[in-house]
Amino acid sequence: MIWVRLIILTACLAATCWYLEQEQRTGSFQRVDDLFLDLLVANTRDRLSQPEPWKDDIVTFVALREEDRADYASWPPPPLDWQTILKGLQPYEPRVLVIATPLNWGTPAPDFVPSVTEALLPFTSVVFGLETLITDDKTAGPAFMGGLENALPIFQRVDGEIEAAPRLSALIAAPDPLLRSSGEIGLLSAGKHDGSWLLPYALRNEETLRPSLLAQTISRHTITPYAWHRLRLGPGAGAYLNGGIFVPLENDGSFKVTRNSVSTVNALNLMTGTVVDGLSDADKTSLGKGKIIVIGPDREADTESPPMARLQALALAQMVSLPKIQILSHWQQKIAWGAAIFGAYWIVLRVSRNRALKSGLALIFSAFVISFITFQTSLLWCPPTMPAALITVGAIIGTIFGSRRSPTAFQNTTPLDK
Repeated sequence: MIWVRLIILTACLAATCWYLEQEQRTGSFQRVDDLFLDLLVANTRDRLSQPEPWKDDIVTFVALREEDRADYASWPPPPLDWQTILKGLQPYEPRVLVIATPLNWGTPAPDFVPSVTEALLPFTSVVFGLETLITDDKTAGPAFMGGLENALPIFQRVDGEIEAAPRLSALIAAPDPLLRSSGEIGLLSAGKHDGSWLLPYALRNEETLRPSLLAQTISRHTITPYAWHRLRLGPGAGAYLNGGIFVPLENDGSFKVTRNSVSTVNALNLMTGTVVDGLSDADKTSLGKGKIIVIGPDREADTESPPMARLQALALAQMVSLPKIQILSHWQQKIAWGAAIFGAYWIVLRVSRNRALKSGLALIFSAFVISFITFQTSLLWCPPTMPAALITVGAIIGTIFGSRRSPTAFQNTTPLDK
C-alpha cells in the first residue's frame, strides 16, 4: 500500500510542479503573489519608508538660481544658455536627465532651439516636465490634453480604486515640440497638506492613470516598463518596480516629501566653456557618472515654498535611498519547493488520514510565519503559490490515500491489538 501512495503522490506532485511552473511563466498566479507581497509590505511599511544614508549620492540638482538671473542672457534662460548647460553635462553621462520645468519659449520659437535638441542627443534617457492643473471637481469633464494623449504613457497594472488618485484637469505648459522627440514627458504638480509637500505619482484622466515626472524618472532609473510597473492605491498604497524598489505612497497615490536637502550644483558653473575651469572638485563629485540629474529654476531663499524643480529633486533623492525588497533567486525558490515536497511526503507517509488536512494547514501556516519573520528582518520573500500548492497536494493525497492510523500509533499497539 505504501508504494501505491508514493507513486500517486509523486505523480501528482510532478504534475503540479509542471503545471504551476508553466502558469507562473505566463503570470497566471501573479495576482496571488502580489497580494502576499502587499501583506508583507503592509506590516513592514515603517522600515521601507526609512531612507538608507549610504545611498545619498544618486541624485544631483543643477540649479538655475533666480538670484543669478543677471548672469544669464535673459530670464528664464533662453535656448542658447540651455545648450551651453547641456553641453557641460554631457561628459558626466547621467543615467537619467530630468528637466523639471516646461522647456518652452513660446511661438514662434526663438533661435537655437534646434541646438538644444542637438545638445540632448548624447543623453540616453531624458524626461521633460509638463506643467499641469488638478481639479477637485468630481463632475468635471475629461481633461484638456492639448493633443498629447499619445505622448503620455498609461499605468497598466493598478490595484485599488483609481478614483482615489488626483484628477487631471488640463495640461498647461508643455516642452517645445522640437524637443519632445528627445525624451519622455512627465506631469508636474505639487500640493501641501498638514505642512508636508505632496507630489502626485500618478494623475487620473477618466479611467486611466498617467505617470507623473516622478514616476517617469524612477521607471527610467530602474528600467521598469509600464507593463511591469505595479501601482497600488488606497490602504497600503505604493509602487513596485524592478530591482526590488518599493515607493511608499499616500492613499491617493501622492508621495510625501520629507527630505530637506539634496546635492546641488550651480548651473552657472557649467557655462564657462571648459568643465575643468568651471567646476570645483565638489561639483565634479556631485555630478559623478550614472546619476539622476535634475535641472530647473531655484530660489534658495525660499525654504517655505521650494520651487517645483527642487521639490522633484528632493523627492527623487528620497525615493532612490529607500530600502529594497529582495526576492529569492530561482534556485533558492527551488529549494523552498523542495522543502514543500518533503512536507507533502511526510504528511502522506507519517500522518493518519484524519489528521492530514490539519497537518497540511499547519505546515502552510508555519511557512507563512517564517516568511513573515524573514521579511521583517531582511526584506526577503518567496512567492507562495508553488510551496502552498505542493503542501496542499500532499494534504489531499494524505486525506484520501493516507494510512488509517499514524505509524507511531501502530507501532505502539500490542500483538493482541493487532
